[in-house]
Amino acid sequence: MDAVISDIHGNVEALDAVLDEIGRLRADRIICLGDLVGYGPDSAECLRRSADWDVLIAGDWECAVLDHDPGQWNPFLNREIQRVSERIRTSPDSAHLLKLMRSFQRSHLQDGWHFTHATPADVREFLFPEDIYHTLKLERIATQFDIACVVGHTHYQCLFERNETGHWTFVDAAANPSYELLPHHKILVNAGSVGQPRDGDSRAAFLTIDGATITFHRVEYDIRTTIAKIHSNPLIDNMHGDRLLVGR
Repeated sequence: MDAVISDIHGNVEALDAVLDEIGRLRADRIICLGDLVGYGPDSAECLRRSADWDVLIAGDWECAVLDHDPGQWNPFLNREIQRVSERIRTSPDSAHLLKLMRSFQRSHLQDGWHFTHATPADVREFLFPEDIYHTLKLERIATQFDIACVVGHTHYQCLFERNETGHWTFVDAAANPSYELLPHHKILVNAGSVGQPRDGDSRAAFLTIDGATITFHRVEYDIRTTIAKIHSNPLIDNMHGDRLLVGR
């Protein structure tokens, strides 16, 4: 069984709670879909936790910290990228952390399953629930993988399923926590966010894959400690803490 995590965003309390649950489930491997850093107070510590995971994929935030192009981001996020970059680059183990990030893969292929941060062709492309109505977009993305594509980036646990006739269905993880992949179907799966969920559920999110079965998981964590860290750091906007309570 593989555990898939994504979008930790410097929230070490959420990450540790998820890692404890993954250990309890006895997952064989951990696949991380990127964005360990940004927003939260503990980006460097989250990177340190990742060093012995099995698959590490770069998110747009790792790409930005390593090679920042201000023209691709708004002023608010440019300041946040600069803060995170300075925190990592001034850490005592900065050389190790930067080398670790540079080792992250662009994507990972495994038995017809494609693991990537956003979509296979674009590390910053968003896939929202309302895209179920954008069939051309879904079909374009579906040409980029064989059986299943597992992503993060939008912080929303869900699944898009294409049946053998080409019809697409949206599956919300909150209502359907377990899913069985059928023959001749294609799926786009979002693992959700460990450290900053945006689907209305404040609990940390991840998923497991066991053969053809996908299970969506949610885990309580010490959210008040994370919020207190953010509120006490003058370099981090309080909004990044406040939003954790409502999962938005």
